[in-house]
Amino acid sequence: MIRKLLIALAALGATLGASACSYGSAVDIAPMNARIARPVIAPGDYCEVKGEAAPFSVISKEDCVPILWNTGTRTYTMKDPDNPAEDMTAPVVRLDGNLYAAQLTTPESKEDKYQLFTFIASGSAFVMISPLDDEPLKALSAKNKKLTFKPDKGGRPYIAAGKPDDIKAFLKDAARESLRLRKKDDDISVGIRDIAGAPDHSAGKQQEKDIQAVLAAMKALTPK
Repeated sequence: MIRKLLIALAALGATLGASACSYGSAVDIAPMNARIARPVIAPGDYCEVKGEAAPFSVISKEDCVPILWNTGTRTYTMKDPDNPAEDMTAPVVRLDGNLYAAQLTTPESKEDKYQLFTFIASGSAFVMISPLDDEPLKALSAKNKKLTFKPDKGGRPYIAAGKPDDIKAFLKDAARESLRLRKKDDDISVGIRDIAGAPDHSAGKQQEKDIQAVLAAMKALTPK
């Protein structure tokens, strides 16, 4: 699941358009001075976690994703071992606490040249927060008076203008709304640092601690 989701995000660079995998924006929210200066998760292979409560299983035998950190550019690169052309490089900005946003650049798209997605990170674990579908996004964007939204070719709102801090606030609201709308049987895409190719195994003590931390942060962000 983790690898499939990240590769779908990386494919935005090839499809060059807004996607329900992200939020489109015409505004750069991650210039160099706004990017995190140090990695929020350690570089390494990240593998899928099974289970939403201990004991957790780590699916390390296949489909793990190598994640690299570039200190000079303050960016993460998520590698696609099967297709290097679809490697994804993105700067990250902090939204609040353990909540972050990553920004992909799709320069061939004249309107929403940036694609944004949110995640929670702690220790050596992270959890992706699914972007809102079109209709909930339309409802949320209609309530926001600080940003200008326009529909893309498919009718999905993208951020056409606004201040970066206001966009970050909107992304936090969108993350909370996504968690509010999440159904109990929806998958949670948690990744944990491990050794790619190793046999699947139960999470170690530190892995379990990091996994529980991101799940707790997700619960704290979820509206009551």
